[in-house]
Order: sequence, then structure tokens, then C-alpha cells
Amino acid sequence: MGARISQHLRRDAVTILRGALAGCSPERLLSSQLRFDAGSLVGPDFRIQLEPKEKVFVLAVGKASASMARGILSILSAERVDGLMVIPLGSESVAGPLKMLHGDHPVPNADSFRAGRRLLRWTSSVGAGRHVIHLISGGASSMAAVPLSPLLGTMEKSLLHRLLVGCGLGIREVNVVRKHFSGIKGGRLLARAPRAHHLTLLLSDVPRECPDAVGGGPTLPDPSTWDECLELLRKSGLISQLPDRLGVRLQRERWPETPKPGDPNFSGQLWRVVGDSDSLLEEAARRARQLGYETRKLQGSVEDSPEPFLDRLFQTRDRWVGSKNRPRCLLAAGEVRVRCPLGQGQGGRAQDLAVAAALRMRGMRGCLFLAAGSDGVDGNSPAAGSLADPNTIARARRRGLDPEVLRARGDTHRLFRRLGDCVVTGPTGNNLRDLYLFLEIARE
Repeated sequence: MGARISQHLRRDAVTILRGALAGCSPERLLSSQLRFDAGSLVGPDFRIQLEPKEKVFVLAVGKASASMARGILSILSAERVDGLMVIPLGSESVAGPLKMLHGDHPVPNADSFRAGRRLLRWTSSVGAGRHVIHLISGGASSMAAVPLSPLLGTMEKSLLHRLLVGCGLGIREVNVVRKHFSGIKGGRLLARAPRAHHLTLLLSDVPRECPDAVGGGPTLPDPSTWDECLELLRKSGLISQLPDRLGVRLQRERWPETPKPGDPNFSGQLWRVVGDSDSLLEEAARRARQLGYETRKLQGSVEDSPEPFLDRLFQTRDRWVGSKNRPRCLLAAGEVRVRCPLGQGQGGRAQDLAVAAALRMRGMRGCLFLAAGSDGVDGNSPAAGSLADPNTIARARRRGLDPEVLRARGDTHRLFRRLGDCVVTGPTGNNLRDLYLFLEIARE
């Protein structure tokens, strides 16, 4: 009986995840919010009038750049578009007028630096009065990178990105650091063409209150400061891991600030969030209800470390009085904060969280937990995330695996791969943070 329940919950959890990803595809999000009408690009609260034969410059960067580019090309005809896109290595090409470059993530490589320099040149060439549409998604900060010269070079920039992976800082804090060491982030890209008309469409992988952190905010003013950046480096312990020469340069002089809110270069420029983790959560809840689940969503995006988040999750579960004999689905979205050891194994924050959830669920019955990244990649593993249930820990130990040791080593993918409990989607062409599901059959 227990095995049948577990298989049923597993199928439902994966169905909900895949349905949410399909419902929140960048193409669908863009086409539902934008249209081309009588020579104008029309959004929910704006109308941009284009000249009859005007070409719009489209610059797409991030993990979802290919999908977003396909979306905008379905709205504007190819004859009306010029520009470029920076897509992840291994992504499918996009037919059309946009020139295609590649960049790597989460650590910029030579392709990333070439793409960043090309993006700066393209933007600088845009004349006054021309229209530019920026399609920005998470991952852009690494896929198109330009070191802030002469503070640091490409090797030091790559090292900084590597150190920021798994350092325990939140996504906004990570981007505060990235912006201040960049020649392209923190509004510096838009500042190259201040007399053009810019529309930035964001597919957000950050908390709702800080859209300027998406992809490092290359086209949005930056409210953070160098003082905040240096404090974060000290708080995280990263300052001591930087090369000595870079540390000396940081202390030797005051480096230029990023453009701030109120800067006239941003006056009249438009930006809109077309999708975020709330979009993913809403779509997942809708899919769960279609499968017959009562649903409840945790308030706010998840920014905690795993244990405090699971405290909130299970407290909500314990207080929830559902309808008799109906299964329940408790949902949340965001990104737990995990400090992952570098180079010791495979895994990411979703699989780390799933181990923590499995430890909590021991002794429970008829329930399942799923954690998965909407981009299809969890850390340095080939999985999007994993499934955990009350038997996960016992099953692991029967195979000679110690979940707590593997978690401490950052090798959680090994555990779930051996158990056959990985969730593998492949790269999704999307990036709306992580989805967390707790499914449970009806309790008496």
C-alpha cells in the first residue's frame, strides 16, 4: 500500500512541476502580455509607437534568452528586428535575424567575456531616438561579463564568480558584489546609449523587491554601494580569498560607483517583469488543483536556509485543516541559502534541501517532497532537483550511503542518483527560481 501511494505522489509531483514549467514558458509569458498593433508594441501599461520601417534592436542575455527571443520574434516580425542574443552553451539555436553568441554559467569563460564586449559595442552604436528591447533573465551576469577596468582582469573576475557560488549569500547580495566589479552590470550597459529608448523585459530569478538584481541589472540603476559590497565580502569571508593584488587595489583607491536611481540617463526608460517565482507558484497550484489536490502557498518567496524554511513548511502543514479524504499540496518558491563546499561532489541547493526534508519526514506516512530548479539545473549536477519521502534515509543507509555525510560534502546528487530519485528535465530555457512541493494524502 505504501509503495503504491509513494509512486502515485511521485507521478503527481513531477506532473505538477512539468505543467508549471510549460505554463510559464517565456514564449507564453511574453505573448500573453505583449502584442503588435497598428505599428505599436503594446504592453499592459504602455504603447511604443514605431516608425513604419524602423528596426528594433533586441539584445537578449541569460539562461532564458533563446526562449525570450523566440517570444519577441513571434510578436514582432523578423523584418523589424536586429540585434544579438547570448545563449547558454548547448542551447538550441534560434532561427531569425538575431546574431547568436554563447556564454557560460555560473562562472564566466572566454566566450562570456567576448559576449560582454560585443554587447557593449552594440549598445554604444545605438543612435539617439532608436528603440532597444532588452530581454534579461537570470544567468546574464556570468554569460556576458566585462571586468571593471583597471580594477581587475578576466581571470580575477572568473575567480570572484566561482567564489560567490555556494558562499551562503542571497541572490541580491551576490549581485551587489558582481555589479561593483563589472563594466556592464548595475546600469552601465544602458549608460552606453542614454539617448535611445530602452524597454527592459525581465524574467526574474530574484525576490520581487529587487528587480535590479536580475542578471546584475545591466539596464537598471543600482541602489547598492561600494561600502555595502565591501561589507558583504567581509561578512562572507570572501575578502580573504581574493588574490592579494586585487585586495590591495580595493584598499588603495575609491573605485567608481554604479549609476544610481535618479540618474538622468534612466529618465523615461521602461522596464517590466514578465514572469517571476510567483508566476511559477501560481501555475503549479493550478496544476495541482487539476489533479484533485487542495492547495496552500507559503507567503513570500523562500530566502531562508533549509532548516528555518522547513520549520515554516511543516508548521503550516500541521496547522492546516483540510477537507476530509482530499489530498493536499503545500507549495513554495524561491531559493534556499546553502553554503556548498567547492569541488567535493555534485549537487545544488535543491538536492541539499531534499536531504534536509527527508530527515524531517522520517516516521511520517503518505507524503512526498519535491525540490527542483526551474532552469533544469541544480548546482553542478545534471538534475533539476530530487524527490524525498519518509523512506529516503532508510533506503540510502541500506545502500551504504550516509545522507548527512554526503550533504556535508556537497555530494547530494550521488545519493539521489543511487536511489533513482533525481528529477531530470534537462535545461528548460527558463529561470524562475526553484519550486518546492509537499504532497500528502488525506490525514484523519
